[in-house]
Amino acid sequence: MQGTPDISQLRHLLFGKDYDALLALKAQWEDSEQYSERVASVIAEALQHREAKDGAVSAVLAPTVEQAISYSISSDPQRFADVLYPVMGPAIRKSIQQALNEALANFNQLLEQSLSVRSWKWRFDAWRTGKSYAEIVLLRTLIYQVEQAFLIHHNTGLLLQHVVSENVAGKDPEIVSAMLTAIQDFIQDSFAGEGNSNLETLRLGELTVLIEHGPHAVLAIVVRGNPPSELRTLLVETSETIHHQHRLALQDYQGDAGAFASLEPLLHDCLVKKHKIKEKRPPWLAYTLLLTSVGAGVWWIYQYQQSQVQQQMQLAITEKNQQDALQNLTRQLQQQHTQQIALQASLQTLLDAQDAEKLQQTQQQARNAARITTLRTQIEAASYTFEKAKTDIDPHHPSIKTLTQHIRELLQITQQTDQTVQIMIFGNVDDSGSAASNQLLAQQRADKMRTTLIKAGIPAFTLVAYGVKQADIPATMHKNERSTQYQVSLY
Repeated sequence: MQGTPDISQLRHLLFGKDYDALLALKAQWEDSEQYSERVASVIAEALQHREAKDGAVSAVLAPTVEQAISYSISSDPQRFADVLYPVMGPAIRKSIQQALNEALANFNQLLEQSLSVRSWKWRFDAWRTGKSYAEIVLLRTLIYQVEQAFLIHHNTGLLLQHVVSENVAGKDPEIVSAMLTAIQDFIQDSFAGEGNSNLETLRLGELTVLIEHGPHAVLAIVVRGNPPSELRTLLVETSETIHHQHRLALQDYQGDAGAFASLEPLLHDCLVKKHKIKEKRPPWLAYTLLLTSVGAGVWWIYQYQQSQVQQQMQLAITEKNQQDALQNLTRQLQQQHTQQIALQASLQTLLDAQDAEKLQQTQQQARNAARITTLRTQIEAASYTFEKAKTDIDPHHPSIKTLTQHIRELLQITQQTDQTVQIMIFGNVDDSGSAASNQLLAQQRADKMRTTLIKAGIPAFTLVAYGVKQADIPATMHKNERSTQYQVSLY
């Protein structure tokens, strides 16, 4: 209550200029928002000062933090597991690695008691390579090859990326991805109990499928033979790397796998293989020649030493022998000088050859780039006209043969330049039919052209067929004609 003006004036006279400051402090104390704002401006410094003084802040906050973490885990354990997934994996692997090292050490002690011929050979290999005896035994007894790797979206079961080893005939990866997802769902529905039970290993004769389930994606590899334990570690590390680098893309996945094209080199690293070393017969002939050479060298050294002793004795006796030795030394110096000149000439010739080779490589690269541009223009300018409402293609048509020849030549040149080619085939239609029939006809014409080129020898992975009536096809590819168009992409 402020009172009358006289009372207010009396208060100012009694308290002086501090009266207004006291009123402002009272208003701040009574207003919770102003008080909170004032305390917030100094709370960090206050906590730091008290913690540095006696450490009471940590002791007080510890129970609250523990309760908060416990509540978060109990309310949403999956989210907490997803957050700790990139951190807990390396820690668990480190613990497992330490245990494996101890087991390998014990195993190594047991194997050291073996006195077979093969064990002695393995001991020699361990000494030569610097590895432990147990590791050499494991390397010599395991044979396996990772033939394929699949990256599958966890929620939709759609294939995100797929790689296959060389000289391995793989089936349709989309079908394999769907089957793995179906098997996982079947096992969970039929046999799983409470909680999340995921399929981790699948055995099919000589093939073993190892599966690693991440928060947003499933990584599976197909192994022929006996898969070692390090493959599971490689699988886990690769899954963690994928989730760390593409976490947002996996969370926001809407069916477009193009965002995961950069994962192909990472999946290729999973295509490892081990082969048994073929036993070879001991090179007795080489050993004999080596011993003969060593013996001849020892005999030559002995004779040389004897000749030196005799020469020193002769030099001490007569001055003529000293002059002969001086002449021999001069002749040797001249020979060394001649050899040095010849060596310099050879080195200059080698440098000139290297410069010429570099120039030739640069010119060849320029020619390859120009030829690639020409072939790309010719392929994208090619066209094949269909009959009305037809999808038939004459494989002997000159335009088909010319297009096939250009594509083959482009594949050969890009193989030399370490580039990958992808050719998109777009099917066009005129406006004579309905929209639905035109869309189907455009896709059929593109698929038919892709099949014709594959039969002509073009690799299937190079060709992709689209109908221009699809919504995601650029408007520049739409033409009111019964034909096919092509777009070349290089990676």
